[in-house]
Amino acid sequence: MEGVFGLLDELARAGEAGPTELAAATGVPKATVHRLLVQLVELGAVQRSAGRYRIGPRMVGLGQAWRPDPVLRAAAEEPLRALASAVRGERISVAVAEPHAGRTLIVGAIRGDADDVLPLRAGTLLPYGCAGDRMHATALPHLPEPPQTHSAREWKQLVADAKGRGLAVDHATDLDLPVSCMAAPIRNSLGEVVATLGAVVLDQRNLSTLSDPLRRAAALVGARLVMNPSV
Repeated sequence: MEGVFGLLDELARAGEAGPTELAAATGVPKATVHRLLVQLVELGAVQRSAGRYRIGPRMVGLGQAWRPDPVLRAAAEEPLRALASAVRGERISVAVAEPHAGRTLIVGAIRGDADDVLPLRAGTLLPYGCAGDRMHATALPHLPEPPQTHSAREWKQLVADAKGRGLAVDHATDLDLPVSCMAAPIRNSLGEVVATLGAVVLDQRNLSTLSDPLRRAAALVGARLVMNPSV
C-alpha cells in the first residue's frame, strides 16, 4: 500500500509523469511501478495518455470527501494571517500541518510568493524528510527511517537539531528548489508536539527574521487548542 500512495502523492505533486520518473521520485522499483499503475488505471484512480499518467476522476471524488481537522484549522486561522505578513518585502506562504502516517499533512494554508514553486494546499502530503517531518519526529519514542536524501547519521542529527532549537529548517540546497522552509512545533497542554506551523520563503535571508514570529504564532495556536474543550 505504501508504494501505491507514494505513486499517487508524486502524481498529485507533479501533475503528470511517466513510469521512469515515478520510480526515480518514489524509490519504488520500475517493474513494481508498472504493475501498480495498471491496477490504478483499472480502478479509475489514475489516467493514462501517451505513456504518461495523471490522477484519475475517482481520486478527485475521494479527495473532495476529505475534511481537515476543524479544531486545528480554526485555532490556526488568525495566527496564520498574522504570520503571512511578518516579513517585509515578501508575502510568505504559511501552513498548519499535522502528522499523518509518518508524513506531514497540510490542514490549512495561505498562499504567498513561493506558491508557484512549492504550492501549499490543504490535504497535501509534503515530501518525506521535510522540516515538518523532522519536528514531528522529535516527539516520537523511536527515530523514523531516514529519507533517501540523508544517511541515518545525518537524519539523527537533523532531528536532534530541530528538538534543540525548537525549529526545523530546510534550505534551498536541501530541497533542490529556490525556496527555504521553516517549521515550529504546536504543543498540547502536556507539552507534546501535536502539529506544526510552517513557512516558505523565496529569499533565504528572511529566515533570520522569521524564526521568532513563527515560534510565537505556533505557541498561540497551541494556546488556542488548549482553551478549546473539544481538544
